[in-house]
Amino acid sequence: MNIAAIGFIAMNISACTGFDPSLNGLLNIDTNIAMPSQVRPGNLYPDKISATTYSKESGCTVLPIHKSSVDVDTLYGRAMARFGFKSLEQITFYRKMVDRTYLVDQGYKHEKQSGAFYHLAQTVSSGISGKSGAMWLELTFSKNGSGSDVTAEFCIDAGDPVMSSNNIRQQISARIQEIFGT
Repeated sequence: MNIAAIGFIAMNISACTGFDPSLNGLLNIDTNIAMPSQVRPGNLYPDKISATTYSKESGCTVLPIHKSSVDVDTLYGRAMARFGFKSLEQITFYRKMVDRTYLVDQGYKHEKQSGAFYHLAQTVSSGISGKSGAMWLELTFSKNGSGSDVTAEFCIDAGDPVMSSNNIRQQISARIQEIFGT
């Protein structure tokens, strides 16, 4: 390797140290939008969950930790298609081409390490037929051998008598669990 190539590599590596994941502030929008009241930051996914837990006060439901035989990349694709999660690239494109004022939730997450780990969190449509309610959905997929460990939590408006009913929460839980496969 010659000196010029080493210098070029060193320059690129040092340039990465100053990389701004918010795309120079593009994704860090200074607004008064708060995290949805039903989201409980710092209290997502306790170490061990053996049953679905629901908090009527917060409107949040934590599903049991699931061991899926499906790989993380397939789970990610299913979640993106089923619930309409948006990647940072999609949001950036949308802002450039459609609506430069498009906002994302304060708790938005789209972390991905292909083949190993995905963490998605944002407000999405519940997708329940005949219901237009939105929900906060947080999913993580972690590689575990040839399969995956999956955690899921969704939050709905506890003040909405239709969306917070047991029947609707069960339908949402089933819809989320459909992507896990067997």
